[in-house]
Amino acid sequence: MYLFNRTFETTGEMAKIVPILHELKKAVLATGVDPTIWIGGNGYKNGTVILTTPYATLTERAEATAKLATSKAIPELSQKLTPYIRAQEPDIILQYVKGGTFAATVPVGAVVGTIQSQLAQGADWMKTMEWAMELAELNEKISGTQSNLGIVMFGPMGGFVHFSGFANAAAAEAALDAQNASTEWLPLFLKGTQYILAGSAMSRQMTKLA
Repeated sequence: MYLFNRTFETTGEMAKIVPILHELKKAVLATGVDPTIWIGGNGYKNGTVILTTPYATLTERAEATAKLATSKAIPELSQKLTPYIRAQEPDIILQYVKGGTFAATVPVGAVVGTIQSQLAQGADWMKTMEWAMELAELNEKISGTQSNLGIVMFGPMGGFVHFSGFANAAAAEAALDAQNASTEWLPLFLKGTQYILAGSAMSRQMTKLA
């Protein structure tokens, strides 16, 4: 299972941007591809928008790209959006190591918490993934919510992401409170300093728009 991610920073004029995003989702759905649109919250630059789409295989992703290329509406809507875009990160595709896609099943307003890290130079990849999996399992134990782990297959090599979805901001905060109260979490997280590139760990939250 794979997850395509496109992240871009906008001017933050959401009253103008959000209607275009809703139109864009409809246009993409018309091609048979089902994206989820998120607004970046804590940890993101103001006005950040994230588009994600799950794929069972890379072949399915290639077939979807071909379908998207046949749409006349998508380029037109992209042009309407372009004046509001300040910067765009390189697209990435994650491969799930633990968990699986859930974006389509959570309600609008759902919050996803992520911790993204990068492999340190010279670190043992297998030991890193053992630690990352152990952390994901502990996150799940503490929060009672499925914890997902993905590795970057296309994008910055050596990247990996822990992420969990919550019904709303209150549920996300309750999970964070439980994590902070745990005597197990911080020692295990700090164990990762030998594996992850210093300064690369980034904790962020995004909210489902559509």
